[in-house]
Amino acid sequence: MVKKMKKKQSKTNDTLRHKKSKISFKPFLIGLALCFIALGIGIGGYWYVNHSLPFLKHQKAVPTKEESVSTDALMLKMQQMLESEKLRQATLPPLPETNVSKPAPLVESAIVPSKVEENSSLETTQNNEALVQKAPELSEVHEYQQSLKESKSSHKPHTVVRKEYPQGTTPKLAIIIDDVSFPWQTRLMKEIPYKVTPAFFPPTKGHPETVRLSHEFPFAMVHLPLEAKYYSRPEEDTLNTTDSLDVIEKRIKRIKAWFPHIHYYNNHTGGYFTADYAAMDRLIKVMKDHNLSFVDSRTVGNSKAPEVMKKYGMFLYSRDVFLDNSLEKSAIRKQLKEAVFKAKKYGYAIAIGHPHKNTLEVLRDSQVLLEGVEMVYLKEL
Repeated sequence: MVKKMKKKQSKTNDTLRHKKSKISFKPFLIGLALCFIALGIGIGGYWYVNHSLPFLKHQKAVPTKEESVSTDALMLKMQQMLESEKLRQATLPPLPETNVSKPAPLVESAIVPSKVEENSSLETTQNNEALVQKAPELSEVHEYQQSLKESKSSHKPHTVVRKEYPQGTTPKLAIIIDDVSFPWQTRLMKEIPYKVTPAFFPPTKGHPETVRLSHEFPFAMVHLPLEAKYYSRPEEDTLNTTDSLDVIEKRIKRIKAWFPHIHYYNNHTGGYFTADYAAMDRLIKVMKDHNLSFVDSRTVGNSKAPEVMKKYGMFLYSRDVFLDNSLEKSAIRKQLKEAVFKAKKYGYAIAIGHPHKNTLEVLRDSQVLLEGVEMVYLKEL
């Protein structure tokens, strides 16, 4: 009996120990399960951030079929436009390297140099126009006016040699616009409803587009920079009286390579150069050798161009009137009337203006003043 009781008690103790053991092991299992859950959440979050999220973003970035077709068409069109522009540029004459010996002027006559390209901004163009109106410098006009003051006491201006036109011939007037350099100037010139001849500077860093712009007109001239007497802002590679025949020839050949379609050149400034017989002799010899014609802007009264051109058996065209001695529109109209008067008196006349806004607007709006004369390009005289 006692043994039975002891055995029963022992069994009861074992059961209690087993229950206690169960009870103490349960919190451990719960903690372990929570750790596994936290670890699972962490791994899942890491995988979502590094794999699932970029995939979803990529899925959003993938264009629809319609968007893809539209983009491809746009890219094809842009490529075709670029190819067309390359072909157009290839048709233009190559620009030889220029030996730059002097800095480009900040403001030259009616122009304000800047790197203006075909795709240049409207803001740049407007800034150029504003500067032109604010501080114009009249290069040839300034030399001419100073020369007039000097000529009263030192020398008599040369007489212009003219062609003879038969009686009854309609008087002809050729208007040259010097210093043309920028697209905004050529745009205003194209608004003039009759023939006007642009004279383009050789290209420089200050006005690199003159070659391209010259192809926009049926007839154009080269505005050749020559050494000035009363003007202190020379163009790059201006020809000087001390330049040798070889230097002059290299310069003319370079310009001719830029403008193979142009055969008429007139001088930009040139107060010293055109008054120097030896310098003009070298220049005209080179121009004759290259089948080029010189037009005297007559910035000084004692130009040696008539004597030298006669020596080489070449006819010289000379300016009769400067249109914009003053930039007031009324003064420009007065000079235009003077040009018409001389055309009717002598059978033809040559007037020179500059691409000032006022000058070009007067020419655009003054067709009524030109009654009785035929507007022509210089080559038609």
